Amino acid sequence: MNSPFRKAVIVALGASYLCMHAPHARGEDKPADAKPKHDAKKPTAASLVADMGKSVAFIAHAAKDKISVKSKEARPFWSALRDCSKAVDQLEAGVKANDENTLKGLDALGVSVHQLAAAWGVLSGSHEGVEVTPGLKSLSKSYETFLFHFGPSVARKKMGGEVTEAEKAQLAAARAEVKSIKAQLKAIESKAKPKSYQQRFVHDIVGLCDETDKVTGNDLNAYCAYLFQYNRLKYTALAYNSLVDDWFPDFSKDWGTVVKENKTPGAGEFSNTAVTYYKDWKYSSQPVHKAGDYYEVTACVSVISESEEATYESYTESYSEETATEESAEELAQVTEEVSIDEDDHESFADESDGTDIDESMEDGSADEDDDGGGEDDGDDEDE
Repeated sequence: MNSPFRKAVIVALGASYLCMHAPHARGEDKPADAKPKHDAKKPTAASLVADMGKSVAFIAHAAKDKISVKSKEARPFWSALRDCSKAVDQLEAGVKANDENTLKGLDALGVSVHQLAAAWGVLSGSHEGVEVTPGLKSLSKSYETFLFHFGPSVARKKMGGEVTEAEKAQLAAARAEVKSIKAQLKAIESKAKPKSYQQRFVHDIVGLCDETDKVTGNDLNAYCAYLFQYNRLKYTALAYNSLVDDWFPDFSKDWGTVVKENKTPGAGEFSNTAVTYYKDWKYSSQPVHKAGDYYEVTACVSVISESEEATYESYTESYSEETATEESAEELAQVTEEVSIDEDDHESFADESDGTDIDESMEDGSADEDDDGGGEDDGDDEDE
């Protein structure tokens, strides 16, 4: 799909080039105590979370004074960045304490990352030259890598055993709900403005419903794979809520009758079994052996110092939607522009921005136990 919204997420140049040409790398407004460095070690759960925090700071640095915090149209962008920062804090606390905050943080981060990717995907055309994309790619990569190797579907797979009757009931209820959401969205599709982001959002969720429905079976592999895909669907739907509310109030009522009434649980609640496993899973320092291009995609975080990260964390988390009341003609033009919808393309904005296909092996329910499969043990039994 080569429509305008892909400007921000389908980049002709590689992420490493983008990071090299980001503001810090060019010496623009670079803090004196920033010390670029490259960690040749394999990423661990703890280092992935640290990279998420630095990625958020990189985005905040790039956007500060260039994307107005007073802009009404930019509310979804800034609120998502704020929520990302807070979710990373919660995830970090969960990893340190081996408690339920890991899953709560992942849930919150899942929604906010999807919202941030979509908001930037739409608004980027009115902010050419603003280097958000390298940070967004880095954030998406570190988040997806964590989810794939240390997420709830992985915890449930590691615990093993048969799928319980309660879990089978959860699975059946979730499958019925996904079919219902798809049918209801198809019913209101005609109320979305043709060739608009309203229609794109409906198309994305329907596509994710189809992808989730592809996971069949009731064994452990199927259960874990379905949990993985179901959460992608849920996070995207919840993320799009904020965009519809802020940008399309007339369509919001119809959208809300379908998506906002969704009361089903997210990653942290789907399986109590996963929560139990985290308490004894010593995963904080466990390495990801096959990291692929991880350090290339996340290279831009090396220019963020600890002091700068703290500064931008405070700046980002102080954002309030209540003060964002000014209209931006340039941003409004992006929100209301005509877009083409490719019926064969079902990627959400977050899928487009993460630069990785690590979720694909979960789609068929295989959840392989090697490093590139379902995120099963990487071979460091001593860390478990």
